Amino acid sequence: MSKLNFLIRISLILIIAFGLHIIPGTSQCFNCQNAPKGTIWCDDFEDATPLNQKYFEYNDNQGDFVKLDQVGRDHSRGMRVKWQQGEVGAGSLSKSFGKTPDTYIGKYAAKPTENFDEIYWRMDVMAQAGWVGGGPAKLSRALCLANSNWAEGLMAHLWSGGTKDEYLGMDPASGIGTDGVLKSTKYNDFNNLRWLGFKAGNIDMFSTRNAGRWFCVVGHVKLNTPGQKNGVFEFWINDTLQASTTNLDWHSTWNSNPANMHINAVFFENYWNAGSPVQQERYFDNLVISTQSIPCKCEVTDIENISIEKRLLFYPNPSNTFLKLDPSVQLPVPIEIYDLNGILHVKVMIYHYNQHIDVSKLSSGIYLLKSPNFQPYKMVVSHVNE
Repeated sequence: MSKLNFLIRISLILIIAFGLHIIPGTSQCFNCQNAPKGTIWCDDFEDATPLNQKYFEYNDNQGDFVKLDQVGRDHSRGMRVKWQQGEVGAGSLSKSFGKTPDTYIGKYAAKPTENFDEIYWRMDVMAQAGWVGGGPAKLSRALCLANSNWAEGLMAHLWSGGTKDEYLGMDPASGIGTDGVLKSTKYNDFNNLRWLGFKAGNIDMFSTRNAGRWFCVVGHVKLNTPGQKNGVFEFWINDTLQASTTNLDWHSTWNSNPANMHINAVFFENYWNAGSPVQQERYFDNLVISTQSIPCKCEVTDIENISIEKRLLFYPNPSNTFLKLDPSVQLPVPIEIYDLNGILHVKVMIYHYNQHIDVSKLSSGIYLLKSPNFQPYKMVVSHVNE
């Protein structure tokens, strides 16, 4: 008997006797062993290191956000997220990298002596079959944690939006003024953030009909050159660009001081502001932070038969004063604003992009912006800082 045949027979005996299974090395769409060039940090959840020894904060939500076999992409190990009915927060992972403002944030930081002015980050996401309720708000955010009080110099947020909240959108904000001085004083210091314009994608990754399939989400943030408006925020789903802004003033002249913090954290989140309508699960896998682009390149990431939404976008959203049309929409365009009871409050024709829609007289609440040939757009008016 040849040595090869002997090894094959031994393998078959082990499989039959102990229920072992062999997964070829090429069976997985992605793993950290083949992470792309430029990778700062990678976690495919395959190693045995406890998560609270990888991330400076890990909230398992009393066992609802945990690492499990078979729940990852290609039936690998991944993270299971479970929302109870009505639950808002279902756990999170907070990863730091580069220079950080203190030892707590810097715990387990990747490449802790470096400054990062540009990063890409990836995560694979899948909702369970039968998922309902649209997108559960917060998904991930890249941050500049500027001091020990977690004041945000930058927040590049990926969260749900668009029709029925079934789409992913990007919502950039800065805690640094146009004078280059830090204005933010704490985490989510909304009173002192400059909101730079929400944009939604056009793949309905959070719809019920797309539940049970994996989506690869990649974000990209680049700080502006000090004193210039050339900062970048954009994101892709399954290698398909969803939205991009390339003229952002993230930090004004803040970056010119080498002692100031740059991009130094990414949070992977499960925070549903409205709460889940039912008990249900979703899954994370393949978290990557890199200095270079991160291709998905998965055979199962085709977007055939995924609906593409014709977008009607305004910013800022929420607002308490005015709305401005996103320049991707062809003008002129008629706009009508209705409340959720179907009552018409505002009717206007938009002829140029610097034309504002005054919403200062509307009561706080949720409104629908409607226009022919576009999907309705949900807008929040808020006269109270939350």
